[in-house]
Amino acid sequence: MSWFFRRWRRSPVTNEPTAPDNYLYGESEAETSRLDFQHYMFRLAFNGDYSAPIRGIGDILDVACGTGRWARDMARRFPQANVVGFDLNRNLLDASLAEGTDIMPENCTFVTGDALQPFAFPDGAFSFVMARACSSFIPTDQWPQVVSQMARVTQPGGWIEVRDFGQVRSTNVALNALTQRFTTLAQARGIHPGSGAFLQSYLTQARLRDVQIRQVRLRSGAQRATRAGQLMLADYLAILERVAPLIERAGLASAEQWQSLVAQARYETRLAPDMQYAEVELTAAFGRR
Repeated sequence: MSWFFRRWRRSPVTNEPTAPDNYLYGESEAETSRLDFQHYMFRLAFNGDYSAPIRGIGDILDVACGTGRWARDMARRFPQANVVGFDLNRNLLDASLAEGTDIMPENCTFVTGDALQPFAFPDGAFSFVMARACSSFIPTDQWPQVVSQMARVTQPGGWIEVRDFGQVRSTNVALNALTQRFTTLAQARGIHPGSGAFLQSYLTQARLRDVQIRQVRLRSGAQRATRAGQLMLADYLAILERVAPLIERAGLASAEQWQSLVAQARYETRLAPDMQYAEVELTAAFGRR
């Protein structure tokens, strides 16, 4: 793997500033902040950046890395490892670095690549491969292919982990109305509204060994609320706000109606968090090649 890493360190990668057609949330400064925000939510929820029992870690791959925050943090945690992240383009990564709050570790690099196509890495190149929150763009029928590619580039005995969401449930009427239409939008575009419930089966289908799952239920609101639960609600409301144009295009609500529902849900969950809470189950599924 070291030859591959040196090659990419010597050859900067450029790309067209486009996003996959089925990525719901677009690319902007707000999306960069939201993804970094989401990174810390996963960390808090699972008490760390990975759940797999990795030992003697070698090289690491971050699939559809987005802002690259996870890859950079892992590179600092494991300075002896080469950490590679890939995404369809570098816009979110470059925006994250442009904030000036983080720097690129020497043992971390990024390349362009489409997670829905065969990965451009040799068989068994990595000891640990991670994918997080990919339900926003992986079509339901392509999940087995993506997990199979993750397994292919993992060395025998290495670990694959996938982290994702379930569907948000709430006592708030406005938030439930938003969730129902958001689910309709996702299903119409052929993606899971939340893939968490399916992750274990996808890893099992890929013939991984020792497949395990960790599930954490996050809840906003004062009763049984956690910091991660508060982050979850903020993240979810930001997502709902971002998809207003797609909701309008799909004929599910006008942009004005949608933004009014988002504003109502945000206000009511702040006003009475005990009664107007939201909860979601996060899943971390991991298995050995």
